[in-house]
Amino acid sequence: MKGRTWIEVDIKKIKENIKKVKFITKKKFLASVKCDLYGIGVKEIAREIDDTVDFYGVATIEEAVELKKIGVKKPILIMGNILPSQVEDAILNDIRITLCNEEVLNEIIEVSKKYQKEAIVHIKLDTGMGRIGLKEGMVLPFLRKVIEFKNIKIEGIFSHFATAEWKNREYADYQLSIFSRILKKIEEEKIYIPLKHIANSAAVLNIPESYKNFDMVRIGLLLLGVYPSIYLSKKIKFECAIKGFTRVFFIKEVEKNTPLSYGLSFITKRKMKVATLGIGYGDGLRRFLSNNFYLKWKGEKIKIIGNICMDQTLVDVTGKNVKIGDIIEIFGSDFEIEKMAEIGKTVPQEILCGFGSKRVEKIYIK
Repeated sequence: MKGRTWIEVDIKKIKENIKKVKFITKKKFLASVKCDLYGIGVKEIAREIDDTVDFYGVATIEEAVELKKIGVKKPILIMGNILPSQVEDAILNDIRITLCNEEVLNEIIEVSKKYQKEAIVHIKLDTGMGRIGLKEGMVLPFLRKVIEFKNIKIEGIFSHFATAEWKNREYADYQLSIFSRILKKIEEEKIYIPLKHIANSAAVLNIPESYKNFDMVRIGLLLLGVYPSIYLSKKIKFECAIKGFTRVFFIKEVEKNTPLSYGLSFITKRKMKVATLGIGYGDGLRRFLSNNFYLKWKGEKIKIIGNICMDQTLVDVTGKNVKIGDIIEIFGSDFEIEKMAEIGKTVPQEILCGFGSKRVEKIYIK
């Protein structure tokens, strides 16, 4: 019997989503599996998709080494900066390094000389995201310095959109134009870089030009069939591969004018039947959903009432034959993750990371 709160992950649907992206784009597929694949479980999923993807993308050296330990065969790119002190581990483990500063470059030169081992890098460009990367005027001088060293292979060059999911594409188009302009300058310098990539999940849906003229796409949310924004679901249909559930732990009848939960944010206006569920914000059900969201019992909506607690949540089950132990659906194929993000003025990635809580069991359906 499944326990308190759990997420069911459909591996077959994840594979179908990968195949659909590859069919649409005709490009190499980098699976962005950082942060434990947004908390859904990278170890269990990477083993199953290794024969379907072309690359993995992670955020840290620790995440890359973890993938190596489970035996994935495809190349791994650390998409963020690493520290000079981490260069040795990356090179010795054949992990791709994002390169965009002198400090890391100098360490790569020293380590590759020491071990007589090739370092494989992807050059990061800052086209307007403003986090890391080389600005346009810095690119060619930096590349000239890199190609002086025979032990450094430049496998890729990439950038990242700041607003790919927006309906207004003006800023994304601006970034894309800078990316294309830089690549043209590199080509004129007769510097060959095999993999050029800028498209993420939102860009695949919203900015086809972001993959048509380049070599690889980087996909995280669409692996799981979750959309960066609900309106993008009208562009291409993907299967939601994750469903979340909890159970009813307590039921009571309450009278009119009864205050419920922390802060007394809900006071009953009539006699009600109230169920206490085994999920709270400690499991990922964000507190901003208090009095503002519905879960499902046997397909019927039941409203969250009162403030969500760390471990428990109250719902209105008046008029329903709900029993202790009944299963309640938290999210599934009705864009609940995306709707939660809209309510909280955040992104689906953050919502998913919350449900990555260790006490939310993950069940993988193969």
